[in-house]
Amino acid sequence: MPTTIKAKCPNCKKGIFLNSDEVPDEGKAVICSSCATSFRIKISKKEANETKQKSGTDSAKKGLVVVIEDSRFARSQIVDLLVEEGIEIVEAETAEDGINWIVELQPKVIIVDLFLGTGNPEGLDIIRNVKKRLDKRIPENIKIIAYTIMSEEKVPLTIRKMCDSFVHKGPTALFYLREEVFRLLDE
Repeated sequence: MPTTIKAKCPNCKKGIFLNSDEVPDEGKAVICSSCATSFRIKISKKEANETKQKSGTDSAKKGLVVVIEDSRFARSQIVDLLVEEGIEIVEAETAEDGINWIVELQPKVIIVDLFLGTGNPEGLDIIRNVKKRLDKRIPENIKIIAYTIMSEEKVPLTIRKMCDSFVHKGPTALFYLREEVFRLLDE
């Protein structure tokens, strides 16, 4: 299983996460998802061997993530992406199931769709509950990624401030979501 390599964009200093097998010895051009700067990452043969050895011996999970998404298709895309990276995932289709998993498993990160079901803002309720710890059984310091079809500008500022990250469902959403999960697990 490949390990993750963290690089920094030389322009905006945002952390970029790549699989070790995605970075060949001669370097690879990477495009920052924040500022679209293209830069090269170089990994030496020694570093490549170290990451391969590390991935062979260190099979520990990188962290637990609860995905609360009512769309089975979107949920399976997220799960497939993150399980491939060695991240332990628990899925929830409803707000109630999501809160139960959060209380029981105490994940490091949750990914929550703002609108679960048919137009119900139950995802917003989850975010409020987790950030304000309305249910005292919810652990502190859980990182929240809001994952929604709405553009960031259309979501009220108070909701955006309660989230640690905001990912708009779109053509590059999974790429950006992967980076954000790694960034928050790394904090």
